[in-house]
Amino acid sequence: MNGLEFFRRASISRRLVGFSLLFVTATVVVASVILYLIVASVVREQIDQRLDTQIDGLRGALSVGADGTIVLTTALDGPPFDRQGSGWYWQISGDRLHVTSRSLAGQTIDSPPRPFDWRQALSGEPGPAGRVELGEEDLYVRVAGASIAGKAVEIAVTAPQSALSAPARRALFWLASAMALLGAALVAGIFAQTRYGLRPLRQLTVDVSAITAGNLPRLPDTDVEELRPASQAINRLVDQNLQRLTDTRLHFANLAHGLKTPITSLSLALDSTNDPRGEMRSLVGRIDQRIRHHLARARKIAAGGPGLSMPVRPCVDDLLLVMSRIYAERSIMAHCEIDPNLSVTCAEDDLDEILGNLIDNAFKWARSSIVISAKSEGSMTIIEIVDDGPGMTPAAVGQAFLPGKRLDETTPGDGFGLSIASELIQLYGGTIALSAVDNAGLRCLISLPRAGP
Repeated sequence: MNGLEFFRRASISRRLVGFSLLFVTATVVVASVILYLIVASVVREQIDQRLDTQIDGLRGALSVGADGTIVLTTALDGPPFDRQGSGWYWQISGDRLHVTSRSLAGQTIDSPPRPFDWRQALSGEPGPAGRVELGEEDLYVRVAGASIAGKAVEIAVTAPQSALSAPARRALFWLASAMALLGAALVAGIFAQTRYGLRPLRQLTVDVSAITAGNLPRLPDTDVEELRPASQAINRLVDQNLQRLTDTRLHFANLAHGLKTPITSLSLALDSTNDPRGEMRSLVGRIDQRIRHHLARARKIAAGGPGLSMPVRPCVDDLLLVMSRIYAERSIMAHCEIDPNLSVTCAEDDLDEILGNLIDNAFKWARSSIVISAKSEGSMTIIEIVDDGPGMTPAAVGQAFLPGKRLDETTPGDGFGLSIASELIQLYGGTIALSAVDNAGLRCLISLPRAGP
């Protein structure tokens, strides 16, 4: 994978950080080069000023002797022009004149010819003469001409090339260190800026995942101007999906009501008298199974939509409050032992229908107490409802889920509560089981898909 494909496929944070690193690196390198050139230029100007000062001093010390020759009236071999081999030299040459600094120790500076500059020719200002070599020394030369009593002379003053390069190199060392620290600070700032700048986007991803898991109905309002249109568009999409889900569930309910009732009636109407061979009952059973199958698949798809994560504890608390008032004369003690954070993937109306029928039966048959608890096991939530009533025999448990079947005609009811609860639980992919408690009472275990955290 080349660099271009990496930036195309990388995350937004990698793109931002990668581009910023390249930009910062290029900027630091260019800035370092520019600053180095500035430092080198300043050092050269200082050397030029020093050499030009020496040239002016030498020019002022020249005069015409009694014999008409040009002589140097004052010795100008002050430091550093007094140290041999220092590279700081001066030389005056002209008509029968050749004077050098003490540091030259009798050697001669062979200055290269200067390019003609009419401004320097008119003003007599010193100018650069390039670089020359004296032995193993590399010298930087400044040359100026002078006219003494009509006689032309040339004054050459040199400095070691290291006097120009060494300060620039020392400045480059500190400059590189400072630029490295600046680059590191900029890189750290880029990482912090990227992390801080993309935090709302990461939060948006978390909120969308929460909506998908059913733990958040809609996206909260965001303060980030750039993300506000996307957040509003997602909320509109969520609202549209919820409306479609509501319409779909209504159609499913109508379909179930329109098909299940005739099928159940037909199944109850058929017996060994009018269907001795059982063919009609078998056919009705197959039709009922196909209807259950397709309704279950449709209900699972609907249950996967947003907004179907229902906490169990509030639903149970509301039902216990209602049932305690309905059965107030029986003085039933009901205890709820459910974690408030425990949720199931189930529509609110369906969860009320399931738990309402089962808790109502518990209040009908309990003698003095009811205990409701719940726990998570894998991908399922197990809800347990235990009462201290008379319980059921294994034979009675097998008949309890038949539609319209009433095991005790003296107790009010229509015999459809357990059947409705069982069908709803099965449509969500759960199970329900009844069993007798050891001492006395009935235990009802319900399993429903656990909602995501």
